[in-house]
Amino acid sequence: MGLFESFATVTSWRAVSVLVLAWLAFFFGRTLRTDRVPMIERIARVSDPALTPGLCRYTRRLTAVWCAYFVIAALVVAIVQPPLAWTSTLIWIGALLLFVGEHGLRPHIFPGHRFPGVVQQLRDTLHVWRQRP
Repeated sequence: MGLFESFATVTSWRAVSVLVLAWLAFFFGRTLRTDRVPMIERIARVSDPALTPGLCRYTRRLTAVWCAYFVIAALVVAIVQPPLAWTSTLIWIGALLLFVGEHGLRPHIFPGHRFPGVVQQLRDTLHVWRQRP
C-alpha cells in the first residue's frame, strides 16, 4: 500500500469517527428541545416511570453533558488527529469515565433514591434506542 492509500484510509476512518460522534451529538441534542423528552430521561423512565421534577432536571442536564462530550470528542478527533489506533480507544475511555463517574456521583446527589444497576441501565438504553423517536 502506498503512502497516498494509507493517508486516504486513515483520513476515511477519522471521518467516520467524526461523523458518528456528530450524529450522536445531534441524536442526543435534538431531544433537548422544549417539546421533547430528553434522551436520558426517556432511558430513566423505563425503570422509573414516575421521575421526580428534580430527576427530570438532572436527566436533561446529563443529556446536555453527553451531547457536549460527543461534540468535544468529534472536535478532538478532527483537530488534534490522534493516531488512528488510539482514536476509538480514547473515545471509549472518555465515555466509560463519564458513565462510571456519573453512576458513582448520582447516589450522592439523590440520597435515598434507588437507581437501577448498570446491567439494567444498559437494557433500558437498548430498549429506548430500539424505539422510533
